[in-house]
Amino acid sequence: MTLKELLYEWIEENEKGRIKLRTYNRYRGVMERYIFPTFGETKIEELNRRRLVDFLSFGKAEISENTSPSPATANLILTILHAAMEYACDKEILAVNPCARIRRIKSSRKHIDAFTKEEQRRLEECMMASLDRRLFGIRLCLYTGIRIGELLGLEWGDVDLENGVLSINKTVYRDKDFSGEWQLFVDRPKTLSSERLIPLPAWLTNEVREYQKGAKGNCLVENKKGERMPTRSYQYLFACLTNRAGVRHLNFHALRHTFATRALECGMDVKTLSERNASITLNLYAHSMLNTKKEAMNRMKPIFW
Repeated sequence: MTLKELLYEWIEENEKGRIKLRTYNRYRGVMERYIFPTFGETKIEELNRRRLVDFLSFGKAEISENTSPSPATANLILTILHAAMEYACDKEILAVNPCARIRRIKSSRKHIDAFTKEEQRRLEECMMASLDRRLFGIRLCLYTGIRIGELLGLEWGDVDLENGVLSINKTVYRDKDFSGEWQLFVDRPKTLSSERLIPLPAWLTNEVREYQKGAKGNCLVENKKGERMPTRSYQYLFACLTNRAGVRHLNFHALRHTFATRALECGMDVKTLSERNASITLNLYAHSMLNTKKEAMNRMKPIFW
């Protein structure tokens, strides 16, 4: 049995229906782009730990320069290979999993992009001056830190205006269905911890209440027909806003980082921020907080001159 045959059997017979469609498509994409060109026709019994380690280190001749994966992708490749080989062991096709003792690659610390206070002021001024209701969702992201898929998944039934709370229980994304056609999907959030309640400040609750009066449909963010907005359309709307505001063209996820940075600057404690926004890794914001730390240090006065 070749590795290609094994991987197709594993994902189609063992994983399909058990994992999210988005995960299924991602696995298939990684298999076809990275694994099959190098090892697709290789017999699985010929694969050993040494060959796989060399492959995953992406410093060897077995993988071409233009398809070298990032450390995160290399780790995903290892996840797929390990699971498929374990499946082969369970089926008694293989005696030993060659991936069993391969270590995952450590990723370097990510650089966090967040809008400065001045950039945020410009964005908010443009939003307030515009008659486009759809922009309110961007303001909501700036003060809650929710992801774009979570924002577009929000329905009015998820908004408790009496108590000022958002219930994050859905996410929206665009992907191919099993027939290969692009579709807009509404699914569970990214992880179980991503399902959460987010309290709103009183002033923002009042803004949401006023905003609801103009709603045409059931979605909090809707197009002019009252329908749910696709992620790509909303990303384009955000890009146009940054252009009008004259600020850096950061991606939409920068709004999440901006919220986290502003929250820390305002003195929100670490535990509250991490619970409010699942998966935020606070040590990534050290650089963004440098100026705030300097200001705090400058407020300290010497005891003796």
